[in-house]
Amino acid sequence: MEEKTCRIPVQATYEIQDGQAVLVSAQYEDIPADLIARFLIEKCGRDAIFKGVSD
Repeated sequence: MEEKTCRIPVQATYEIQDGQAVLVSAQYEDIPADLIARFLIEKCGRDAIFKGVSD
């Protein structure tokens, strides 16, 4: 099975320009989707993610 990944910013720099936050630089990494899912479940709790969803 092919591993699914998400390309996400792991470091970013923003500047305020004309009252708006503007991305001026970022470092992106391919993070395994299952690692992101496990992190969210651990930090937010299963109910926060799956509440109201039935199998």
